[in-house]
Amino acid sequence: MNSTESPSKSIRIDRPFPLPAYVKEALQKLDDEGHVAYVVGGGVRDFLLNRESKDYDIATSALPEELCRLYLNAVTVGKAFGVIKVPIQASSLCLEIATFRQDLEYQDHRHPQRVVFSKPGEDARRRDFTINALFYDPKTSIILDFTGGFDDLCQGVIRAIGHPSDRFREDALRLLRAVRFKVRLGFVIEQQTLEAIRLRARLITKISSERIRDELNLMWTGPKPDEAVQLLSELGLLTFVLPEVEAIRKMDQNVLGKPIEMTWVHLLRTLRFLSQQDFLRTSLLFWVAILHEVGKPIVSKLNEGKNLNGHELEGAKIAYKIAFRLKMTREECQKIAVMIGDHLKFKDVFQMRESTLQRFIRQDHFEELLAFHKADALATDGNLAYYEFCSARLESIKKAPPMDFYRLVDGRDLIQMGLHPGPEFSEILRVIEDLALEKVLTTKDDALEYVVKHFVR
Repeated sequence: MNSTESPSKSIRIDRPFPLPAYVKEALQKLDDEGHVAYVVGGGVRDFLLNRESKDYDIATSALPEELCRLYLNAVTVGKAFGVIKVPIQASSLCLEIATFRQDLEYQDHRHPQRVVFSKPGEDARRRDFTINALFYDPKTSIILDFTGGFDDLCQGVIRAIGHPSDRFREDALRLLRAVRFKVRLGFVIEQQTLEAIRLRARLITKISSERIRDELNLMWTGPKPDEAVQLLSELGLLTFVLPEVEAIRKMDQNVLGKPIEMTWVHLLRTLRFLSQQDFLRTSLLFWVAILHEVGKPIVSKLNEGKNLNGHELEGAKIAYKIAFRLKMTREECQKIAVMIGDHLKFKDVFQMRESTLQRFIRQDHFEELLAFHKADALATDGNLAYYEFCSARLESIKKAPPMDFYRLVDGRDLIQMGLHPGPEFSEILRVIEDLALEKVLTTKDDALEYVVKHFVR
């Protein structure tokens, strides 16, 4: 018998399950109405692993119409599938409550065409992995296990329920979820499940860009983003979700006599060092790390493997297209591109003009760029001289006046001096600001005198 089709197990839990108040209230309301209601999925899994969780779902015998009657404020976009989302007061979160069901034919490798409302056992067997199909009964403190998930959880195994290939064909997003759970939990993927991922990898192209992006974001901000990228590549998924990154691993030319595989190793090392920093772990920062080498395959080919000059500028353009493809906001696309385009400027900081250095360090995203540079440097040769210099300058600049303080003149001043608006205005204002940053000019009178002397004819 397949382990995922084993008879139901009941495991008594001898410690309290610290559920949030809004989950307890929902369970109690359903119980008061005479319905069976269990906590299911990630919240149960994380509780058994002694991990903090914000992911609580409820599965119940209550039919969709009854749920809508009980929760008049519910979001009912999934009502046809027996799913409602109940807004949590004073929060942006929602509690998902779903009727026990069986999913029938799938139409788009993501959503079932129709469902049949059923019992807990059938509901468990429609889910993705055994460790996510455990039910917790708050009335008895018993875990109900219909698929062998408890044993898999104890042994650290990710196993698809039933026939793995069928599970991935039904919902191709599960291909990425398997990788995420493996990396986040430190588990191993069961062999048949692993082989099915390789076999069905191409199906990920059936999933929307937004869904792919969200899964990748969770991987990048997990404990081991480097392992996630490596595993995505080994399973053939990276070819379909980020082919530009997979191209780095497949570069077959030598550059300046160095094995090109070093670029791939460097990418993974950069991610590892970035994840180890005590810094705000934004997914955007990890996108910069993951995409900062994407220009190298193109530049290497154009230069016949002789050098990689300009790869950061090419990479910035490619990264923008990738971010846009993944439906990131325009601001996010631009930020990722700018940071990748700027990431090699650190090697010039000792030679930069003071005003250029200050402008570089005063960028809104500089602290994130600095964190990335530290990881990049550690992954290269360990030289942190540029990092330490810029860190010290950043601290001093934080105590200095804001940029507005150095804008000693504006366009109205130039017009009053008889100058005509045009492209030259920006050049003049930039020059004055540079000199103010360098403390050559310190007052408005100094600035006006300089303009008269150098620009008024």
